[in-house]
Amino acid sequence: MAVMDTRRGTRRSRNSRRGILGIESAIVMIAFVVVAAALAFVVLNAGFGTTQKSKTTISEGLKSATGAVEVAGLVTGGGDPSTGRLLHYSIPIKLASGAGEVNLQQNLTAVKYFSKTVNFDNIYIGTERTSASYSNVAAVFDDSTCNPTDVADDEVCAVIWWSNSIQDNDILDGGEVAVLTIVFGANMQPEQLDVLHTELIISGGSVLTVERSVPVITTSVVNLG
Repeated sequence: MAVMDTRRGTRRSRNSRRGILGIESAIVMIAFVVVAAALAFVVLNAGFGTTQKSKTTISEGLKSATGAVEVAGLVTGGGDPSTGRLLHYSIPIKLASGAGEVNLQQNLTAVKYFSKTVNFDNIYIGTERTSASYSNVAAVFDDSTCNPTDVADDEVCAVIWWSNSIQDNDILDGGEVAVLTIVFGANMQPEQLDVLHTELIISGGSVLTVERSVPVITTSVVNLG
């Protein structure tokens, strides 16, 4: 009677199980690799999106910063020595160093004015370009509706004109000097020690804020500093 060699069958069974376990381990490892690759792709994609948003934000910030204007000299005004009141005052402006051109059209610009007693959100009527450039504010008043004679008693208006112009348009370019003039109606004229606060608000640019105190008015030409 033949005797079965059980040891050989046992070794074959063990080898078969080892082979199956090896395949299962490989499948699990491949699954881990695939999942890790997918997660890595998601993380990288999110990182690229964040980087793009940061780049856009920085670009917008730089654009805003380079759209700024600054005061180009003394702020002067016209006064009435007999009443001690200020009739109008002018702020010369130019592009800040390294800034790009600024469009000063009425629909893209606003001028806010307030003092100790009054507050106006937007008094800007636009630019005066009848002449490419003006030698003084009196010549501007001859062409503009924003002047001490025509402004309503309870109103304040603002107009921008050019004292040095390169191109005859509503854009402030490098090398040009524009002037922001604020005119007061009869009931709005500030007296000595009043504080004049003006904000020139430019589309896509920073706000130019100018604050001056009204001195004692003894002459028709007033130096506000």
